[in-house]
Amino acid sequence: MNKTLVTLATIAVTSIGGAAFAQTMQPSTPAGRDMNSMPGQTSNPNTNLPATSSNATAAEAAAKSKLEAKGYNGVKQLTRDTAGNWTGKAMRNNVEVAVTLDPAGNVREQ
Repeated sequence: MNKTLVTLATIAVTSIGGAAFAQTMQPSTPAGRDMNSMPGQTSNPNTNLPATSSNATAAEAAAKSKLEAKGYNGVKQLTRDTAGNWTGKAMRNNVEVAVTLDPAGNVREQ
């Protein structure tokens, strides 16, 4: 009986001491990584990636594709109104213009 109590007491002390030690350890980072970087960010940014936001919808991507097919590039800041029109900014002939793409696929420059 005494041997069982001593064993249980030893396990309890070891568990408590181990938990306290685990809480005081500093997180480790891979060599060469900035300590202030957020988890999930890349340490090798690729500047050749498209300018479309990472949470762009399929509809936004389709609108951007339609504008590019009509001769615009550098399409950005696309927003959709309640009527289904997409508005944003795009480059045409090296000039930035405000554009509107209606649901029928017609483009108006503003």
